[in-house]
Amino acid sequence: MEIWMTAFGNVFDPMALLFIFAGVMMGVMLGAIPGLNSTMGTALLIPFTYAMDATSGLLLLSAVYCGGTFGGSISAILFNVPGSPEASVTGFDGYPMAKAGKAGKALGIAIMCSTIGGLFSVAVMNLISPLLAEVALTFSEPEYFALAFAALTLIATLGGNKMAKAFLIGFIGLLIATIGIDPMSGVERFTFGWSGLIGGVNFIVALIGAFAVGEILLTAESGSSIGGEGDVKVSTKMPSLAEMLKLKWNVLRSAVLGTLIGILPGVGATTASFIGYSEAVRWSKHPEKFGTGIPDGIAAPETANNAATGGAMVPLLTLGIPGSATTAVIIGGFMVHGLQPGPMLFLNQPDLMYSIFLAMYVANVFMFFSGIIVAKLFSNFRKLRYSILGPCIFVFATVGAFGIANSMSDVWIMFAFGLLGYVMKKYDYSVAPLIIALVLGGLAEESLRRGMRMEDYDLMAFLSRPIAGTILAVALLTLVWTLYSRFRHKPNVLAGEMQRPEVK
Repeated sequence: MEIWMTAFGNVFDPMALLFIFAGVMMGVMLGAIPGLNSTMGTALLIPFTYAMDATSGLLLLSAVYCGGTFGGSISAILFNVPGSPEASVTGFDGYPMAKAGKAGKALGIAIMCSTIGGLFSVAVMNLISPLLAEVALTFSEPEYFALAFAALTLIATLGGNKMAKAFLIGFIGLLIATIGIDPMSGVERFTFGWSGLIGGVNFIVALIGAFAVGEILLTAESGSSIGGEGDVKVSTKMPSLAEMLKLKWNVLRSAVLGTLIGILPGVGATTASFIGYSEAVRWSKHPEKFGTGIPDGIAAPETANNAATGGAMVPLLTLGIPGSATTAVIIGGFMVHGLQPGPMLFLNQPDLMYSIFLAMYVANVFMFFSGIIVAKLFSNFRKLRYSILGPCIFVFATVGAFGIANSMSDVWIMFAFGLLGYVMKKYDYSVAPLIIALVLGGLAEESLRRGMRMEDYDLMAFLSRPIAGTILAVALLTLVWTLYSRFRHKPNVLAGEMQRPEVK
């Protein structure tokens, strides 16, 4: 109780509250701008913490982390331009809802579910950090492959009645994911002698190109507006209690999954959002509605990716192992002040640890209000004519792609994916399978090959591992059932769907 009282005094000091609010606001703003994210914002702020005491500095960095994870969903919903990679899934249903004139409702669901997911994960972090960290350390390459494979099976469901198209685009995404240096042998693959591809295709660059540039080209060609009828003025509309009750199981499941996945070292919020979305589709009574603009398609990824923030802090604080890219940067914040995160920190600096716990509760509450403010700010851009707004988005996308690695190669890759996204949208191919395969392809390949080496190249050994075997069995059964259901109800699901659609 004495430690909690000290932490309470540290966090609810007016200056500390100001740092937390400023950090959350900065994180949301950075997350909403394509090409920027909480990792970059946290790294930029570390030098500024030199002049602060350790508690204030770490509270600021933690607040930026919380806010940045949510911020990307604002631009994903309003403009189909994910501000951060973990928000790319939110755009699958958020942008169609915005185009239907329900941008305010979509933003409200995203803000509410992000806050719930964040608070849930912090509660778990607070209560059972050491236990969950021990469980996470039992995960090895077979378990990582099983998680990636389970999320990849989502491609079959997202295909709807165009399953062959979804599989084709998914395979293209997996092929693109192999470009670059082979993770096992160090040999260059599919670079065609161009140095810009040696590091592989950065999925953030591909994501900006396929979603943002592709949408700009298609909208410019059609001459339509970015919003739906009567949707020029957007006012964030919070979901009612009845609407949240309809989403309760989806939110709870995504919160648990996001927290558990966040705890796994090196996995992070992006994978959590994809798996949260895939499980929402898997458990839904109407999976065919996902991707058309439904609340469940926003609630699942937003709950999962924000739950991953608290989860990723568990191995950082208890073992000194970063659970994500941003927490790896936060370790630098600890070291700046001469601290080494890990179990000894709980013994030597318990008031600091509990201050961080309490600050993340406060940061998630502040995120609720910051989200409303920033969403209102960004929604004002929808009042512009698309002849002005489109080029502005294009400039932001180009600057964001260049800023990731200060490389013109990324800009050319973004343009290429923009053209690919335009062609896919024009001929009714979903972009979602491409992004899912590109994001998870590297994790699936590397964990499969390392796991095969671990198990003496015996693939059946994967199934004999309790956790990996269970995940793989469920994923395979779901995939078979999805294929069976489609063929049972539509025997010609593959036949004829590859024909060129009429272009109006």
